[in-house]
Amino acid sequence: MKSVKIFLSIVSLVCICAVRCSDVKLVNNGYENVVIAINPGIPEDPMLITKIQEMVRSASNFLYKATKHRAYFRDVKILLPITWSSQPHYQRPSTQSYEKANVIIANPYAQYGDDPYTLQYGQCGDKGRYIHFTQNFMLDDALIQVYGDRGGVLVHEWAHLRWGVFDEYNDLVPFYADGDTYEATRCSKEIKGLKVSCTGGTCGACDPSTGLPDADCNFFPDQNQVTSSSIMYTTGLPGVVDFCDNKTHNREAPNMQNKMCSERSTWDVISKSDDFKNNHPTNITSLEPKFTFLHAKDRVLCLVLDTSGSMSVENRIQRLQQAAGIFLLQIIEDQSHVGIVGFDSSATVIHELTVIESEDSRKKLKNLLPKIASGGTNICAGVRAGFQVLGGDDGATNGDEVVLLTDGEDGGISSCFLEVKQSGAVIHTIALGPNAAAALEQLSSMTGGLQYAATDKLDENGLIDAFTGLVSGNGNMSQQSIQLESSGKSITSNDWFNGTVFIDKSVGKNTFFVITWEAGTPQMFICDPNGKLYRNGNFEMDTVLLTARLPIPGLAHSGAWMYSIQNGAGTSQVVTITVTSRAADENIPPITVNAHLNQNTTSFPNPLIIFAEVSQGFLPVVGANVTATVERAGGQPVNLELLDNGEGADAVRNDGVYSRYFTEFLGNGRYTIKVSVQGKDGIVRLTTRKQSHAMYIPGYVQNGQIHPNPPKPPVDRNDSQIQLGSFNRVKTAGAGFVSQVPAGTPADVFPPSKIRDLRAAIVGDAIQLKWTAPGDDLDQGTASFYEIKLSKSFAQLRDDFPNAQSVNTTDLKPKVANSEESFTVSENMELKNGTVIYFAIRAFDEGNRSSALSNIAQAALILANPPPTLQPTQSSQSTQTTQSSQTTQSSQTTQSSQTAQIFRPTQPHNTVVINISEILVIVGIVVIVVSLIISITVCVVTTKHQGRVSPS
Repeated sequence: MKSVKIFLSIVSLVCICAVRCSDVKLVNNGYENVVIAINPGIPEDPMLITKIQEMVRSASNFLYKATKHRAYFRDVKILLPITWSSQPHYQRPSTQSYEKANVIIANPYAQYGDDPYTLQYGQCGDKGRYIHFTQNFMLDDALIQVYGDRGGVLVHEWAHLRWGVFDEYNDLVPFYADGDTYEATRCSKEIKGLKVSCTGGTCGACDPSTGLPDADCNFFPDQNQVTSSSIMYTTGLPGVVDFCDNKTHNREAPNMQNKMCSERSTWDVISKSDDFKNNHPTNITSLEPKFTFLHAKDRVLCLVLDTSGSMSVENRIQRLQQAAGIFLLQIIEDQSHVGIVGFDSSATVIHELTVIESEDSRKKLKNLLPKIASGGTNICAGVRAGFQVLGGDDGATNGDEVVLLTDGEDGGISSCFLEVKQSGAVIHTIALGPNAAAALEQLSSMTGGLQYAATDKLDENGLIDAFTGLVSGNGNMSQQSIQLESSGKSITSNDWFNGTVFIDKSVGKNTFFVITWEAGTPQMFICDPNGKLYRNGNFEMDTVLLTARLPIPGLAHSGAWMYSIQNGAGTSQVVTITVTSRAADENIPPITVNAHLNQNTTSFPNPLIIFAEVSQGFLPVVGANVTATVERAGGQPVNLELLDNGEGADAVRNDGVYSRYFTEFLGNGRYTIKVSVQGKDGIVRLTTRKQSHAMYIPGYVQNGQIHPNPPKPPVDRNDSQIQLGSFNRVKTAGAGFVSQVPAGTPADVFPPSKIRDLRAAIVGDAIQLKWTAPGDDLDQGTASFYEIKLSKSFAQLRDDFPNAQSVNTTDLKPKVANSEESFTVSENMELKNGTVIYFAIRAFDEGNRSSALSNIAQAALILANPPPTLQPTQSSQSTQTTQSSQTTQSSQTTQSSQTAQIFRPTQPHNTVVINISEILVIVGIVVIVVSLIISITVCVVTTKHQGRVSPS
C-alpha cells in the first residue's frame, strides 16, 4: 500500500494537460485570456454576442460566490469566425485559435439535442479539452427552465474543464438503495423532491402498485431548497450556489464524481487544484469582465528550415524536401499566405509570402525548398527572419505561424525567447534526428504551438507525418486535409509491399496517394473499389526527390483501395505510402482523429497517457480499432492498443476517446507517437455524449404540486443507430520528452490500475460480482491476485478496508488486463428487507504492489411498500415526458456505488426474512420425500407387472 501512495503522490505533482488549450491564467483572483470561439458554420448574429456577454457576466458573479471569493472572470476574448464581417473595434488574434478555445459555440452534426457539455479526457483533477454550447442553447431562453441560468451552467461546465470534477447526478442510475428505501442520485442528500412518473399526460407517484422506481420514474426537486449545494448536481435550482464539501458530500451516490475521485467532494478537489493552492479569498469591488473581440483571418505561415551541414546526414535534406513538399502541395489550405526561410549559421529569406490560390502557386513554392546542406546552426537567426517574412502582409506577426525544423544543437536558442513571447506568433517545432536542440520545444510551449519529432527510421514515415499534422485550427473541417494512411516498409529486391486503405463517404475530395523510395523507382499499382488500376504512368514522378504523387480526379470512390508496390531495385530499400483527402461535402463533417499526450514532458516513473479522440463533428465514433506506435529514444518502436472501455487510463466508456498508459520506457529523450485508426463496417458507429453535461431537469415541485418541464427532445441514445462504414485515419500525437529513465531495464514500479467498474448483482441465493481486470502494470499485463472484502457498512470499506470481512478468493485467478472478470460470492448470509451489502476489491502485482481501492459496489434487497399518496397532476406537455437521459438504468455503465436490487412486493410493515441455510434444509427434505414416493411407486408397479406374467 505504501508503494501505491508514493506512486500516486509522484503523479499528483505532474501538471496534467490532456490537450493544447488557451493560456488561461488566474491572476489576483481573476481569470484572464478565457477564449470563447464561434464556429465558422454559424451565421453572423449580433444577438449571439449579446447572449455570450450576458452569460459571462452572470457566471462571473456566480463563480465568485461559488469559490468563496477566490475567482471570477476578468478577461474574456470572443473569437469571431472569418466569415463574419469586420468591425473597427475587432482585433486580430495572437496565440488564440478556435482549436484551443475554452468554450466552443457550434451546432452538432445531426440533431442530437442542446445539452451543454465538457469534453473530459483525463482523471480526477485533470483539465478537460473544451466546453460546448449549441447556438440554440445560447439563444433560446426557454431552455433556462430546464438547464438553469446560463451563467450557472457555465460555472458547472467550467468546473469540469478547469478543475477536473465530475457530475453528481446520474442519468443511467437515477436512484440507489439506501437502507429500506431509494434515494435519488444527487449531492447533497438534503436536496428535497419527489419521485414522479409522468405517462399519458398525467404525473403521479412512481409505480402506484409498489412505490419503487420504475422505468418512467424521475426525481423532481423542490423549487425552493433549504440546502445550497451542489452545483455539480444542478444549477437549475435558485438556492443551489455552492459545491458539495466534506460536510455535505454524499459519498454513496453512484455518480461519476464518486467513481472518478474516490468519493472525494467536488470542493475538496477544487480547493486543492493549482488555481487555489496559494489563492485566498479577496473582496473584489467589480466583477465585470472585460470583453475583447478577436476576428479570425486567413492563415499566414512561414517555413523556417534548417540547412546546416548536419542535414546532409541520413539524407535529411532530401527527406525535408519530400515532407515539406507534401505540406505545400496537399496540406496547407487555399488562400493561406506562405513564405520560406532557410538557416544555418545565418538566415536567408528564400521567398516572401505567397497566397496559395492555385496548383501553380503550390508547385512554385515546393520547387524553392532548400536542396543544399552546409554550415552551422543558428535557430534564433532563422526565427527572426521568419518574423520578418510574416510581417510582409500587414507589418504584424500576431496570430501568424512559424514551422521551425532543425536537427542541430544550438546553445544560444534562449537569446530570442523574449522576442518570441512578444511576437504574438505561434511556433510549431519539428525536431529531426537524435541531436536536435534540447530547448527547442520551449519555443512551441511558450506560444501554444505543436511539437513534433522524427527519427531517422524511414519506415516510420515520421517526418511526413509531422508535416501532415500541421493543419489549420480555424474550425472549418471542410478545408482541412485528413491523413488516411501512413505506412512504410523495408523490402528486398523484387519483393512486394501490399496494403488496403478504406476511403469512406465523409471524405474523397482532393485525394492523393504519395509514394517515396530510397534508390530505384518501384513498380506501383493502385486499384480503386471499382477495379480501375493506376500504374506508374498515372503518377506525377519526381526522380530527384524520389517521390511519386497520384491525384485522384473528382471525388474518390468510397470503399477499399488496394496498393501493391514492388521493389525493382537490385538492393533492399524503404518504401513509404501516404494518403490524404478532404471532406466530400462541406455541410457534412468528416470523421477525424485528434491524438494527444497527457503531458509534453515527464520523468520516470510517471507514465505517459496517450489519447485519441475519434469523432464526426461533435459526435463520438465508437467501436474502432485504435493503435498507437511509440518511437522510443532508444530501441524498437512499441505498438499499443488504445481502448475506450472506461478503465485504466480511459475515463469514460464509449465516449470516442481511446486511451492507454505507456510505461515501456527505454532511455531518455524524445518519444514520438503516431495513432492509426481503423473502422470496420457494421462495427463502428456514432453515439452521443453521455457524461459531463448539465442536467436536463424533468420538472419541479412547488407547494406540493408537480410542474413538469417540456419533455426533452427525443434523442435516440442507441449506440448502434448510425453506421459509418469502413474507414482509415492516421494522426501524430506529437512528441513527449522523457527524463530520469535509469540505465538498463527499468525496475517494475507500476502497480495495477484502480478497478472502477465493480458491480454486484443478487442471483438466486448468491451475489455475483463483475469487473474489468486491471494489469500487472496499470492497465497492461496480468495481475497476480485479488483481495475482495464485504461489509454492511459503506464507511467501513471506504475508511477501514483491511478490517472488513474477507471473501475467499482462493479459486479466483486474474485474467489478462481489460478482460471481463466474474466471481460468485455464495457464503452464508441473511437477506431480508432493507439488506444492503457492499463490496470492494484491490488487485496486486507480482511485487505485491496493490491498486488503489476500487469503487464500492452495492447489492440490495428492497421489498416494495405502497407508495405515498400524491395528487395526480395533469401535464400540459407531450406524453413523452420521460427523457432518455434519466430513464435508462443501463447495466453497461460503471458507477461508484453500483447497485443491484431485487424488488418483492409485500404488505406494509411485514418483514420477510430469507435464510439460505433454512432453504437448503427444506430443499433437501423435499428431495428425500419425492425420492421415497418415486421409489415406492416404482416398486408397486413392478410387483403388479410381475403378477401378470405367466410362468414359462
